[in-house]
Formats: sequence, C-alpha cells, structure tokens
Amino acid sequence: MKKLILLLAIGLSLLPVKTYAQSTVRTIKQSQVSGSTAKLQKIKVWNGSGVSISFYEVKEMVKRVWIDDPSQVLIDTDGCLEGIDQNCQNSSAGLLHLRRIKKLPVPGLPQTSATLLTVITQTSSGNRKVYHFQVTPSNSRPEYSQVSIIPDKSSSLVNRPRLSPLVQTINTTKQIRAGMRVAISNGLLSSSDELHNRIEQFLTHFQGGEQMPAAADIAGVSLKLVNKLIELGQKNGTGGQT
Repeated sequence: MKKLILLLAIGLSLLPVKTYAQSTVRTIKQSQVSGSTAKLQKIKVWNGSGVSISFYEVKEMVKRVWIDDPSQVLIDTDGCLEGIDQNCQNSSAGLLHLRRIKKLPVPGLPQTSATLLTVITQTSSGNRKVYHFQVTPSNSRPEYSQVSIIPDKSSSLVNRPRLSPLVQTINTTKQIRAGMRVAISNGLLSSSDELHNRIEQFLTHFQGGEQMPAAADIAGVSLKLVNKLIELGQKNGTGGQT
C-alpha cells in the first residue's frame, strides 16, 4: 500500500492544476433514462474534460458496466465493480467517470462516431435497473462535468432535511485528513509540497458543495488518491477525529 501511495504522489505531483470554471451539473430524471418510458440519452466527452455519471441521488449501486467501443473512452469508478476487480467482494460504486482518449486501433471494431454505454444498478431493496447512454466524443467547448440521475419525485426531496449528505461530507473530510496525517507520518506526503496543497484545494471545493469527482477534477488530484487517503483514515481508526 505504501508503494502505491508513493507512486500516486510522485505521478500526481507532476499534473498541472486545472483552471476550469465552476462545473456544470446536468440532471436527468430516472424515468427518462431507465424503464419503459426511457429514451436514449446522449452524453458528450471532451478532450481534457472528463464527465461523471452519478447515481448518488437515486441511491443505487453500480453492479456492471459495458461500453461497446472502448477505443475512445476510458471508464473509472469511485468503488470496485464485481467481475472487473478480482478483489471486489461487493460492488460499492455509485459514480462512473468517463475520460476521452486518443482513438486506439482495435481489430474488429467498426469506425463509429458514438458508442453505447450500458449500466446495471441495484437498489437498496435488491431490484436491478438498466440504463443506456449514447457516448459521443466532442471537440466543442465543455458543457458540463457531471450527469446526475435524479428521482422523478424530486419535489418531495426539496422539503426533506438534507442532514445526511452534510454528515457524510463531514465524516469523509475527517477520514481524508486522517489519511493525510498517516501519509505524512510515513514520509509519503509533506505538508509543504504541491500535492498537499492540491488535496487542501480538493477539500475546500468538496466542503463547499462540489461532488467528489468535480472537486478532484478542479484541484487536479486523482479519485484513486482520494480513496486511498479515505482508506488510510478508516484503517487507522482516526477518521472521526477533528
């Protein structure tokens, strides 16, 4: 684990700080993208600007993902997926991150301008849902950085106290800071280096209301590094300290 964090720290310290404007979240109602009333939703990906698909609002876990043409788009998640990660015992991803890459020659794949992304999720009651998206590489100016799937009855959520997300944000922040302290004590991170400053920038945006992927994108850090810091904080039992 120490070697992995050290490699992440060395690699990420070389990344330029991104200066994108405040991220734009595009919302899609659940019935518009899943079920009998769904229509194929188009999602654009741009050079240097990844797009995340969030299932946090509908409280569903991603179980499986397929992209028909992987030659132009890479997929990352905020948790492991069964069938992809051999060490994954229980899928825990709630968000997908799409990143455009230079088109790779893949034998047998036809030349297409768009590809189909299929996502299988599972609700807390165990029911499964199917989502389809048309992913299209674009050379225009980025229009959004996140696509959030929301419940159809969003009006009922407006009057509901939103204490739980706030508590989750506070707890996650404490775990990340605990992981930073562990990394510093192990000589894997220094409070005076650029990476430390970027993590602080991430925490500022995250505590300010940005979703974790958007905050990481703005600060120029990797979600893998953030998750490793959370893991360090949890394993050392100091995630609840201030």
